[in-house]
Amino acid sequence: MIFMMSAEPGAESTETSNLVAGIIYGFYDFVWHGASHLSESEFMALYLQPIRKLAHFTEFMILGILLYINIREYRKDKVFFYSLMCSALYALSDEIHQLFVVNRYCSLKDMCIDTAGALFGICLCHLVYSRWKKRH
Repeated sequence: MIFMMSAEPGAESTETSNLVAGIIYGFYDFVWHGASHLSESEFMALYLQPIRKLAHFTEFMILGILLYINIREYRKDKVFFYSLMCSALYALSDEIHQLFVVNRYCSLKDMCIDTAGALFGICLCHLVYSRWKKRH
């Protein structure tokens, strides 16, 4: 899924982001019952970029969780290290991949956000496994 999202040309990626942000604005407007002080265009101007970065974080958090679960089956002693290295290398390859996609670019900031998301997911799994192990 990460590869497919990164393969979207810039215009298509922006369209997807706008769609997701529009849905989030709909929930935001619903919660405030139309009493919000932000119009949809103001909301988009303020929150579109953070929503895009949160998407990076979330997709790599899921990757980190999946890597941790799978690597743990084979290398319990170094699961944290291998999960993080695989995630970071995939984040790097993902950014390099975007160099070859129309109107996309390679971003060190995105790579750091991706790796942070993976680290969060890996830490979450590590915490859950540690607590579960103590109880059983």
